[in-house]
Amino acid sequence: MLERRFWLVFLFTTFLAFPLQAKSFPDNFIKLEPGTSYEGQLNPKEVMRFYFVLERGMDVVLESHTTLKRSNNVYPGAVLFHADGSVIKRDWNGGQGRNFRISESLAAGTYVLRVEDGRGCGSLHGCPEIIKDFTLTFEVQETSPF
Repeated sequence: MLERRFWLVFLFTTFLAFPLQAKSFPDNFIKLEPGTSYEGQLNPKEVMRFYFVLERGMDVVLESHTTLKRSNNVYPGAVLFHADGSVIKRDWNGGQGRNFRISESLAAGTYVLRVEDGRGCGSLHGCPEIIKDFTLTFEVQETSPF
């Protein structure tokens, strides 16, 4: 009986730990770490995918930043997903200017953020005048029960 109880506890705790492990993603997914930022370029019709793992519940803020001095910037839009593909939140202009800002309390687990240029480019010759530079910041704060 004691041995059976041990195996039940072992299996139960083992399966509880699985959601905390990072899901395997394709090489083009960029891993985000709390408190860091990503700097890059967002090209027209390009989709960038990021992922992050939370080991416990956290208040998360994901935000894009572009130069506010010019009007011909990319307009980053984002969708936050659970690892199973279900949508948590979308945003296109909740940040400063035409930047996204997603602020959400999330449980432990793996999450995916899809970012793309909401402006797009309708020209057959491309849009070389658009400033494609953007920064993505990822801030977390431990969720408090009080």
